[in-house]
Amino acid sequence: LHTGLLPEHLPHQRALCPLHSFHAAERPIAAPVDGNEATCPNCYCLICDARVSECRHWRGGDAPAHCNAHSNSVLWRQKRVNAKRQRTR
Repeated sequence: LHTGLLPEHLPHQRALCPLHSFHAAERPIAAPVDGNEATCPNCYCLICDARVSECRHWRGGDAPAHCNAHSNSVLWRQKRVNAKRQRTR
């Protein structure tokens, strides 16, 4: 069954965006790495589990830049778990 949907039409982590290349950094850092802040309309923040437009730390600031988050990093995965705990309190 072909629905006509392409990967870029479905919600996805920024690191898996089919339209913008991603540059993985193992450790969370304060600023965007090599264009990681670029998004398509269906990118979401791995840490906030929300649309990029709803992420307060997408480009960094007072926290590591969430645009650099990817699920291959133990440190980023732990930040995701911690953020989820905070949201469910």
